[in-house]
Amino acid sequence: MALRIARLEHQHTRWLTDLLARNPCENVYLIALLEVTGTARLSSPAGTLYGIFDGDRPVAAYWVGGNIIPVAATPATNEMLARKLNADGRVSCSLIGSRSVILDLQQRLNWGRPRGVRERQPLLAISSDPLVTPDEHVHRVTLDDLGAVFPASVDMFTKEVGFSPIEDGTAGYLARVRGIIRGKNCYARISSSLPQGGAVPRWPAQEQDEQVLFKADIGIRARRIVQVQGVWVHPAVRNQGLGAAGMAAVVQRTRDKGHSTVSLYANDYNETALRMYARVGFEQVGTFATVMY
Repeated sequence: MALRIARLEHQHTRWLTDLLARNPCENVYLIALLEVTGTARLSSPAGTLYGIFDGDRPVAAYWVGGNIIPVAATPATNEMLARKLNADGRVSCSLIGSRSVILDLQQRLNWGRPRGVRERQPLLAISSDPLVTPDEHVHRVTLDDLGAVFPASVDMFTKEVGFSPIEDGTAGYLARVRGIIRGKNCYARISSSLPQGGAVPRWPAQEQDEQVLFKADIGIRARRIVQVQGVWVHPAVRNQGLGAAGMAAVVQRTRDKGHSTVSLYANDYNETALRMYARVGFEQVGTFATVMY
């Protein structure tokens, strides 16, 4: 098999659409992108969609931007992409996708030591109503809530990824959080009092009484499926069922808007979170890995 790499073109749209539909939970990012553009010819400052071809026939695809996301990749197609990435030099921040594919691709790159590797991340999904009662206090966040949501988002990112998103300044990450809120993609329970009574500790928003008790973002939204990211529960209310009820609210409100499936992925060592997702009704549909540079 003589493989070559080239950008996908509009005539490959049907092939790509069918390929992504085989595993929508794994491919939700590109499904959402394809729904917006209507074409496999995807190239912008955000990234480029490449195909790996056997002659004139595409056999795999890779989104190469801030993240590298593979579709239907194999060790042979990884080798072809790695040659290009090694020649071009590193411009991407992370590799995200099916565990076996991502760990194989990492081994073929000469980009140096990764900043972090999450080797096993269960990919979870729910396509039914939640199994627990949704928290009626969870609401869609507005910019009026930014003072509480931004510190919680920073803490979530730092604990999840291993470094602070504001270590070089707040502007970039603040703009990201604002964008999520403006897009109506952030849900939270915000209060100055604990469910069991008493005041919430003034943390992580240290200058105000109202704090986020639970939050979750719709990180990727396609017509039929969404991917939840940025889930966070205040330490003062963890292991009290508030996270499960909050996630149930996000699932229910998302499904009420016509998205039949809600997906997410989590680190395998976060056993508390995985138990919470299982209580809500999420089931494992695959295993991801993430390599961060």
